[in-house]
Amino acid sequence: MRPLRPAASAALLATMLSLSCAPPARAASFSGLDAFAAAWQKVDDYTCKIVTHETEGQEVQDRTYAYAFMKPDLAKIAIERGPGRGGGAVWHGGDTVSGHQGGILSAIHLTVNLHDPRATSLRGDTMNTASFAYILRYYRANEAHESEAPGPSIDGSPTEEILLDDRAPSQTGGVTRELLFISDKTHLPVVRQRFDGTTLVKSEHFIDVVLDPGLSAGDF
Repeated sequence: MRPLRPAASAALLATMLSLSCAPPARAASFSGLDAFAAAWQKVDDYTCKIVTHETEGQEVQDRTYAYAFMKPDLAKIAIERGPGRGGGAVWHGGDTVSGHQGGILSAIHLTVNLHDPRATSLRGDTMNTASFAYILRYYRANEAHESEAPGPSIDGSPTEEILLDDRAPSQTGGVTRELLFISDKTHLPVVRQRFDGTTLVKSEHFIDVVLDPGLSAGDF
């Protein structure tokens, strides 16, 4: 083999140097869902705010919730902004929730079915479905429809984007596609979006997340 000419040798050296200085590519085998599961296993309880945008037909609901969750199945939610402000509920597992509506009805505490319209969001979501525990189970159950890719930076952290597609809308409340963005920093959800075709019908943004604040059963 003939030796490389000086110009070619210099070009090769420059290429090698540029590659050695380039940032390492993200591993193709990186799994945002596996990282989510590993991070969640280490958490006992957490609190956060959930900023939501939700539509059903011509109706629109924008809310901010204060949310608390403790393993295995204790949850508390309060509406801080939007329709029903001042209302809240507590879930101890099972098929019922106890709570109160906002405004002049705030003093009246009721126990109702988990799916009662007074205890659900505009699209019928129940308070337990907002938890990281539920989201992880839901995505694990739909892994056959899942794909992953690097996502955008959200709240100052790169994310992993998990896409669920091609599912039966009759079983998902008309939702045909979902996106879940997992933080590369905490490996927990930061945004969840649901679509009917190309139309965004629900967005949840998880902010002010505090892990293991030391909640007890008495807080619920």
